[in-house]
Formats: sequence, C-alpha cells, structure tokens
Amino acid sequence: MGPTAISTRDLTYEFAPGVGAAGVDLDVPAGTVYGFLGPNGAGKSTTIRMLVGLVRPQRGTVEVLGLDPWRDGPAMRARIGVLGSDQAAPRHHDGESLLRLSARLRERPGVVDRGRALAERLRLDLSTPGHELSLGNRQKLGLVAALAHEPELVVLDEPTNGLDPLLQRDIESLFRELADEGRTILLSSHSLPEVERVADHIGFIREARLVEQAPLARLAERAVRRGVLRFDRGVEPAAFGGGEGGDAVDRDDAGTELSVAFHGTVAPLLRRAGDLGAVSIEARGVDLEETFFALYRTGSA
Repeated sequence: MGPTAISTRDLTYEFAPGVGAAGVDLDVPAGTVYGFLGPNGAGKSTTIRMLVGLVRPQRGTVEVLGLDPWRDGPAMRARIGVLGSDQAAPRHHDGESLLRLSARLRERPGVVDRGRALAERLRLDLSTPGHELSLGNRQKLGLVAALAHEPELVVLDEPTNGLDPLLQRDIESLFRELADEGRTILLSSHSLPEVERVADHIGFIREARLVEQAPLARLAERAVRRGVLRFDRGVEPAAFGGGEGGDAVDRDDAGTELSVAFHGTVAPLLRRAGDLGAVSIEARGVDLEETFFALYRTGSA
C-alpha cells in the first residue's frame, strides 16, 4: 500500500464494553475515498472524534497526515476539513459571514470565493441566517465550510443526512473530483450502497471493533446482495440450494415470490432464475447487516 493519510493502532475509547471504539487499526490511503461503514452506534463517530482531536484516546496511537491530533493539533486542523454528524447551526452567522470569518482565521482570503462557488453548486443560499436553516441546508453549509479552504484531508460523518437523492449524487461526484485531485476523503456512513458508489476502500466497524478493511473491489466479491424473483407458479426455495445462484432464500405464502441472498455477481442468480422460468427479477442493493454477518461467519472478526 502507498502513503497513508490516516493510520491508527489499537485506537481505543470505550464508554462501556462494545460501546465506543476498541483496538481500531485504521489505514486510509492518501488520495482515495475511504468509506467508513457501520450501523448507528457502532463506533464511527467516536473514532472520528479521536482522529480530529475532539476526544483523547484511552490508549493507542493515531497519525493524521503524519501529525498527532493532540500534540500537533493546530497544524493538523489547518490541513483538514471536518463535518460532524451533529452539525450545529451557526446562530450568529449566515453563510457569507461564516466564510469571511473562516478566511480571517485561516488567513486565506480565497476561502470566500471558493465557498461561494461550492454553495452555488450545492444550491445553498448563503444569505440565510444559520438558525433558520433546515437540516439539509445545515449539512450543505457544513460541507461548504469543510471544503472551502481546499484541505488535504476531509473527514465527513454522515454528510448526506437530510439531503435529497439528486443532491446526494452531486455530492458523491464532488467527492470523486476531490480524490482525483489527490485529496483524501474519509466518508462515514451507515449506508453501504451510498458508499459503494464513490469509495475506493471500505472499512466495517461493529460493536466498537473494526471488522475488516480492504479495497472496495475485494469486499464487493463477498458482499451480500438480494434479488427478488417473481413466478407465475409456486417455486420451492430448495430450487436455489447448493450454491446454484443463492445462499439463502425466503418465499411468500404462495411461493410465487422468492427473495434470494447471494454473493458476488448477479450472473449465477440470473441463470438459475431463467432455468426456473421467472417472469421478473428485481436486483436490490447490498444488505449491510447481512454483509456484516457474512464477515463474521467467515472468521474476519
């Protein structure tokens, strides 16, 4: 692996056993989008707070752009952008005044113009007072503030909360553009399909522990997906047994609709569905929970 933007070893802050983050060994390659995934409460936000210097680890080490978040805090914060999961509304600022304040504090006047360009792209009105912003617009303003100073590393905790799907896709395109420029994005989310569209690498955390991390292509081979097949007659789940296109099958009462969990590509499932005379098939996104369970069953935990 090439240079890393973030490296942790045994990084730990536990509120209780299985709550927080325990023994996290995170490696985020520089110039990539790293999807940091896990259910709500798994430990994503606690880990991120240690990375950006908001929580001091109980044990372990962390390097962000080669710096220690506590010893080198000011130098590190000058080079990163952060959007927290609990983005607060700036009560005494609108977007314009917030950008001007950021430009003064960072001594970088170009922040204002770049922030305006980002706001236009995100369809954000910078003249609206912070306390009047909706959840979605608070997220937009948080993104603008995190990106306007052109950071080397951007740490984003659930950045698309409250945003409509079309805007989510626009933001995902922005993340890819930033990575193509050589910047690093750590994108925390509980939605694997969202992250799968944009990430190069993925790490899974569950019950405070990092289950696995790997390039997206390698994990995608093991991810659990679902297909819903419909028939004009009853079909037994056993028809998909023995690995012929499905690992687990559920059926409705009439047996005319089967929900099939499978790994890897959809080709074997399509072949088996065709053999059985399916009249329609609907491929659904990766199932995050089932993927976690699969990782545990294969001994990755």
